[in-house]
Amino acid sequence: MADAKALVGRWVEIREEGGDGRMVLRADSPDIPPARGRRSIELAEGGKASLHAPGPDDRSRSSDGSWSLEGDRLRIDAPGWSGSYVIDSIGNDRVVLSPG
Repeated sequence: MADAKALVGRWVEIREEGGDGRMVLRADSPDIPPARGRRSIELAEGGKASLHAPGPDDRSRSSDGSWSLEGDRLRIDAPGWSGSYVIDSIGNDRVVLSPG
């Protein structure tokens, strides 16, 4: 069972570390190498989510949504991220999700 407090924070999708349907998120930090098209999600206590992704002109666009956790299943309701994900692993600086 995943701990909701461990998910609170800003996470950046690292596409080059994912694959086979898995999504790898790393805690936002200056150590993340730049890459075109990176998107991120901020999960706040209380189930609010803020999403950040590049728009058509590469400027960052933000939108709001929500998230919830039931056992090891993370549910996100937000533009571009909506879905149910199984938490394969979670650590201080890395979360691995699979479609679920």
